[in-house]
Amino acid sequence: MLTAKQDNRLAAAETLLATLRQDPAPYATDKALQAVVARLATLIADMAPLRQQTQRSTAAASGAGQPSGKEQARTHLAQVAAEIAGDVFAYATEQKDTTLQALADYSQSDFEKLRGSRLTDAATALYQATQDKAYKKALQDDYDLTSARLQELQDALAAFNDLKTQPRQAIIEGKAARASLRVEFAELGTLLQDRLMRQLRKYERRAPDFYARVVAARTVVDRPGAAVKA
Repeated sequence: MLTAKQDNRLAAAETLLATLRQDPAPYATDKALQAVVARLATLIADMAPLRQQTQRSTAAASGAGQPSGKEQARTHLAQVAAEIAGDVFAYATEQKDTTLQALADYSQSDFEKLRGSRLTDAATALYQATQDKAYKKALQDDYDLTSARLQELQDALAAFNDLKTQPRQAIIEGKAARASLRVEFAELGTLLQDRLMRQLRKYERRAPDFYARVVAARTVVDRPGAAVKA
């Protein structure tokens, strides 16, 4: 995602590109300057999607206070698992199966208090227990533990697992994006300072109006601490 400063630089670069494209006649035969304009357009296109990510993040922040997708998935998993655990525990009590009782001794609030990995472990162990041939049929016939209910538990587990790994993946992708941005903004500075501005010198006499417009637009995108030199 872009910082506010980076977003401002990108917006300024877009203005500069628009200025260059507004009147291409002065450099119609200048292939080197045309190459600079093309590269500038490519850099802007590469960075623009990150501005959209920033906007989405801002929109998400404005919805603070609402349960996140992960929180909703956790609640749903806890609810579904608790419903099945209730039936399994009741069966285990009837059969005096203390091992199965311990595995199913969770209420919805108990499940919700578990940390991410512990929650998935407990719900997975519960699901696996329902597949034991020793009592699978009894659970299905007497406790209405249908295939649909078990599938719902599997789906809830999958949904929560996916959301659980997203923050870690987002961190990895975010670091890669920031590294890429540093490279691209560095190239942007070099492209404008060391190529565009030097190639523009000849246009101060050849096309003074064009030169003045581009220099004015260029000044806004100047690298921090660098002076604009024509």
